[in-house]
Amino acid sequence: MNAWTSPEYPGRGLAVGRDADGVPFFAYWLTGRSPASQSRELVVHDRELIVRDTSGGPVDDLRHYTAATRGHDWFLVGNGTQVGELAAARAEQPDLQLALRQLTYEPDPPIRTPRIVASAVLADGGLTDVVVGSARAYDGAPELTEHPSVYLARIAPGTAVTTTTYNGTAAAITTSGRPATVAVPMSWASVTDAVWTGLTPSLRVAMVTVRLDRDTFTDVRAAAR
Repeated sequence: MNAWTSPEYPGRGLAVGRDADGVPFFAYWLTGRSPASQSRELVVHDRELIVRDTSGGPVDDLRHYTAATRGHDWFLVGNGTQVGELAAARAEQPDLQLALRQLTYEPDPPIRTPRIVASAVLADGGLTDVVVGSARAYDGAPELTEHPSVYLARIAPGTAVTTTTYNGTAAAITTSGRPATVAVPMSWASVTDAVWTGLTPSLRVAMVTVRLDRDTFTDVRAAAR
């Protein structure tokens, strides 16, 4: 499980999959270096997950946003305002791999944080049409954007697809955004503890894992600094 969070500084991360018993879930976590990035919380509503400021300072779209939303039979999770944009455009373009091509990385040079996102269709207690991908700066030519993604028609029990914005250290950030498939040898309710304990304590901010075979985001496991 800690293969998801092996870098010292993963930035923001997400995963979507099915646990060892086949229960579908998604997980989303925040880490941060600066006081502003650490002054955030994850707030769960019936059909939304919000990243909210706790300092009383101004709202910043790169740090405060809707991280997840769901419809009747689908959901989206990601690390920025693209979640709302993709959800609003879903009726016209439900194929996330195509929709990703309209995105670029975050306007935060020189880091150029990838915009990561995942989606799936919720059907018969499982997940279909699972896509995890990103819009990231092309290595060696950062003026260009590339869109690595993984598509699974169905996702097997005990499996998840995950990605993080970074994969380096807090002192030497390396961008990621590349999806990977990992094993989930546990229940969905144990995912938060497994990932949270693998994060560097001084950088941890918040994490939520949401069970997806429910009509709303009512069955969750959370952690916070």
